[in-house]
Parts: sequence; C-alpha cells; structure tokens
Amino acid sequence: MTAIRARGVWAGLVLLALSATSCSSGGDDVAKGQPASEVCGGFAGEPAAASALEAIAGKGASLTSDGSEPERVLTDLRQAARTPQPGKKRMKGIPFCTLETAGDEKNVLGITFREALAVPTGDSVKEFATFYSTGRRATSSDLHASIYFTCQMPAPAHAIVLDVELERADENEADHPGIRDEQITLANTAARKVAAELGCAGTELVEGVPAAAR
Repeated sequence: MTAIRARGVWAGLVLLALSATSCSSGGDDVAKGQPASEVCGGFAGEPAAASALEAIAGKGASLTSDGSEPERVLTDLRQAARTPQPGKKRMKGIPFCTLETAGDEKNVLGITFREALAVPTGDSVKEFATFYSTGRRATSSDLHASIYFTCQMPAPAHAIVLDVELERADENEADHPGIRDEQITLANTAARKVAAELGCAGTELVEGVPAAAR
C-alpha cells in the first residue's frame, strides 16, 4: 500500500508540473502579440500609420491579428481584375487586418478590401463624415473610414475600382480629436500596401496623412 500511495503522490506531482507548464505556455501565448508597427505584415510600419494605430489601440499595445487574410485579398482581387464585366457580382469584404488586444482579446478594428462596381456619388454623408483628398473618394466618420481608388494591374487585367473599409470596434473607446485623421491614415496606408503588392497604376493614393478636402 505504501508503494502504491507513493506512486500516487508522484503522479500527482507530475500532473501539477504539467499543469504549471501549460499555464506558463498560455502566458507565453498572451505575450505573443505584436506592436502596432508589426501587425498584418507590417503595413503600419510607416511612422504616421504606426502613430495612428497606437492612438487607436493604446500606447504600447500588444496586438493579435487572427482572422486576417492578406494573401486572400491579393488572390481574390487579382481574379476580380480578370473577370469579364458581365460576370461580376457584388464582392463581400475580404479581411486584410483584424486586430484585437493580446490577452483580453478586446476588438480594436478591422480593415477589409473588395472590388466596388462603382464609386458612390453625392455628398449626403457630409453632415456626419469628413472627406479627404486621396484616391477617388475618401471619408472618415466616428467609427468608420473608407477609400475608393482605381487599380490598373498589369495586362491582361482590366482596371477595377477597389474599396478599402476600416471599421473601429464599438468597444474601442479611443474617441478624441483627430480620430478621423488616424482612421483615414490607416485605411490609406493599407490601400497603398495592397496597391503596391498588386502592381496597381492610377490609384491617386497619397503618402502619409491624407489632407481633409476643402
């Protein structure tokens, strides 16, 4: 009985050790978040974009980007540029960058891309959104920013209109003066990153922080 009891105690100690190791590993997973300048392939590595993302997510925030599909964005948009116009359907947004804070998994923002069949016209959103000078149409409101721009990829692709949308999470409480500029800066930086990867010409996307339209 003593030998059996001793084996039981030893087994218990092994289980405790394994449990401690598991907890330690979980802590390491939490620490595997990335700084603003490195998430989603480092698209926000430029100083203006990194600063904008930190202003939204929090200074020094550690972020995760599970659910992001940047490669699918490129694949689907290349296919869209080779699909004959009569065969086109409204494309759903493809997640380029979906961000959460590491540890508490609090939603921060999401950036999606899609082919748009047309650029919206009119200024009916002017009462609650700010217009910016980048691409063909760019707006930013309290929790949302969007940019429409033309992309002419190398032949045999035909020119298409791309729409990048940034949605800031409701639980993200980074409301402060300048938040619209920060949102449009991130959307514009993501647009420039994808346009460069696709080899787009004629985008009219500006560098740095887009200026508010006059």
